[in-house]
Amino acid sequence: MFGLLQKMDRFSNGLMSEQEKIDFVQEIVDNGMVWKMHNKYIDEALFYMGQGKVVDMVLRRIADNNAPRNEKDAGGYNPFDTSLCG
Repeated sequence: MFGLLQKMDRFSNGLMSEQEKIDFVQEIVDNGMVWKMHNKYIDEALFYMGQGKVVDMVLRRIADNNAPRNEKDAGGYNPFDTSLCG
């Protein structure tokens, strides 16, 4: 419906409903750009994450042959194994 710049303008001017804000913040978290934006966007993302309304899913991949392939997390899984992501 709206492009990213229009959404940023609507967000900054308080023209979004609560659900529109959540959807917008989730979008900029999903594409990773939120962490490079103004603090008001980062603060809003952290606020909604704290409420469980926005999630930040980070996928890690084995980038090269020197990556630690035998590393295990607390659950006994290799954190670089993307096959766990389904």
